[in-house]
Amino acid sequence: MDNASVSAMLHALQDPAGLPAPAWIFQYLNVLTWSFHIAFVNLSLGAGLLAIIAFMRRQQSAWARLSVAMTGVAKVAVSMAIVLGVAPLLFTQTIYDPSWYTSNVLSAFWVIFFIFSLGIGYTMWFVFYFKNHDVSHAAQAPDTTVWWATGALSLLIFDGFIMHMLSYQGLFPQKWMQWYAPHGVPVMNGMGIHAFELPRFAFFIVMSLTMTGVFLLGYARYFRARADFPADYLDLAHRIGVKTVYWGVALQLVTGLLWAFGLPSYMQVFTQPLFWLTLVLIVGVALYARQVPVGGSALQAYSAMAFYALMALIVSVDREALRVAYLAPFHYDLASKPHYEWGAVVWFFATFVFVGGSLVAFYSAMLWKAGKVKGLYTADRTVARLGDAAVWINFTWLAVFFAIGVWAYVRNIA
Repeated sequence: MDNASVSAMLHALQDPAGLPAPAWIFQYLNVLTWSFHIAFVNLSLGAGLLAIIAFMRRQQSAWARLSVAMTGVAKVAVSMAIVLGVAPLLFTQTIYDPSWYTSNVLSAFWVIFFIFSLGIGYTMWFVFYFKNHDVSHAAQAPDTTVWWATGALSLLIFDGFIMHMLSYQGLFPQKWMQWYAPHGVPVMNGMGIHAFELPRFAFFIVMSLTMTGVFLLGYARYFRARADFPADYLDLAHRIGVKTVYWGVALQLVTGLLWAFGLPSYMQVFTQPLFWLTLVLIVGVALYARQVPVGGSALQAYSAMAFYALMALIVSVDREALRVAYLAPFHYDLASKPHYEWGAVVWFFATFVFVGGSLVAFYSAMLWKAGKVKGLYTADRTVARLGDAAVWINFTWLAVFFAIGVWAYVRNIA
């Protein structure tokens, strides 16, 4: 298909309902929310790998404790990755609907397989967690227990590959008809894996090491407030964190450069300031982590995590910029999509800021303070007030939501 035909096809496949606001709002939100999502994907994979390695060295008490801790971290991180993956998925479906839905139809078998394998993988990780949720269980667990974790991690990585494949196939609309009907014969089983780019996929996977490394720096600093966390254990976590960051950054540079060399020449990636900014930030994470001393200040340790967050955000910008560049020859025009509906936009942002903000503020404050206390935590006045405010804001939101629904129903019936 020539570019003009592909452009016409993309326009025909767009949802006629369009967007309720300018497309750039959705693009920015897509970039922001995807950076949160990939951070927890990275943490789940990196913490999972470290949990397995530490479990195999559980004869030493510090390693056994680290395995237990990382097993719990990975368990929570997977659930957070799933929850935070909903927003960028919805934004992608909204602004790149022809690409996303076509890719899903072409590889429908793997879309369904993703759902089942994610559930199976997460269940397998819970089996490992139940056998390794405290040091006494870890000491008694047989060596074969690690296979539950290995199987779970393998499935989660393969699920990541499926998501990579679905996203990547959407970048090549000129090949969709060829994939759908090779030699003019439609293939309806949805089992095809038509396009993938291993350096790109590997880049996002090895980011897990970088994320887990900076997380360990924060972990080692945070729990120094607890008397039941030995200093030698936290020192070990810190040293492992620094080494893990080194490995993650080195592998990111290798896979990132391989990815860049494989991009189409018309993108001229090596002349783009964004490319060099990304390289600087990746290297900067390692350089910053290196200078964080064992037992250093909270600002030093948590700043390393903030440095990773900035790098992940710029990587998310890179990802969106590449998608725009891949679709540019076909004049995929987001500006033609908006059918403004400002009421929906105001309602969305009000929900995002007030409902989401109040809940995040409450849970963040509660978890931050509860983690510093051994045993039962009793909320102080500030946390209690945040909780009360979150409850009332949510009840108010529900009341207004149903009131608008009743008003719209009565208005349209009348």
